[in-house]
Amino acid sequence: MKATFTRAASWRLPPAIEPLLGALAFTAGNADVFAFQQFHEIFTSAMTGNTALLGLALGRGHLLAAARSLAALGGFVSGSVLGTSLHDIGGNVSRPTRFLRLVLAETICLLLVALIWPTLARPVYGWPLFVLILLQAFAMGIQSAAGRELDQPGISTVVFTSTLTIIAMSVTRAVLGRRTRPIIDTPTRRQLGALGAYIVGAALSGILGVVHPGLLPVPALIAIVIAVTIAVTRPKAIG
Repeated sequence: MKATFTRAASWRLPPAIEPLLGALAFTAGNADVFAFQQFHEIFTSAMTGNTALLGLALGRGHLLAAARSLAALGGFVSGSVLGTSLHDIGGNVSRPTRFLRLVLAETICLLLVALIWPTLARPVYGWPLFVLILLQAFAMGIQSAAGRELDQPGISTVVFTSTLTIIAMSVTRAVLGRRTRPIIDTPTRRQLGALGAYIVGAALSGILGVVHPGLLPVPALIAIVIAVTIAVTRPKAIG
């Protein structure tokens, strides 16, 4: 029987889930700004923005820019397909094990980016650029599947438009409804934490892009290694 993604019954999970979510969100923020700065204004995690950039490029007749956006979209979708396949292999495998093999696959992709990037002259053009786009977007697609395995409703580790909406709705209802529970409850705190981690990752990429571009792939790689470490040492955080 194949494993399936299931909805979490409760938010009462071990505290280790929060640094795990933060590590994944940080990875996405770092990767997105790295890609936007160095891969000629595309995203490898935020596919809504990348789709908009694709439409803009097509509308302006910039076919090379459109090809870069398409490569990112293709890499992300392919990574999601692989992530789903890895998830479904072996129906009797535990959730922590399924999550671990997903983040290990993502780690391999980000490690390849980190190894290739310093060897290239910048700005990067041609086929090496498309290799980097595909690898990083592929990693983010796998992460999107890994985020599903964590099964935290309302919390994303790759795109945050819906998260902002949920945060705003939760706080507004808590204030207007005069509820007895805290305005910043556990779900909202985790949503804010993931969003904050994404912003920190993006900001660090912005800094490194100015002071030391050669190190741009490193923070995302470190963050995903942290996620792997948590998955190995604290499997109960996953379920």
